[in-house]
Amino acid sequence: MKSLTRAIPYVVCAATATVCMPVWAQSSVTLYGIVDNGFGYQSSSTTLGSTSGGHSAFKMVTGVWAGSRFGLKGAEDLGGGT
Repeated sequence: MKSLTRAIPYVVCAATATVCMPVWAQSSVTLYGIVDNGFGYQSSSTTLGSTSGGHSAFKMVTGVWAGSRFGLKGAEDLGGGT
């Protein structure tokens, strides 16, 4: 079970890398955005003389800095050069 828990972050990284691919649009359309994800690790150590072992957690965290966002910006010539 412990080896499965250690493998999960690697599986998540591999899945994220395969999902990311380039996107092409017309020259008048701009696609923009930020994906804000990160990994968090938390460890609790035991106190001196304690019989229980410390625990640790490794998880994926979203919105670390500013949150994820996506947008489209475009321009269309309506005729007459405007």
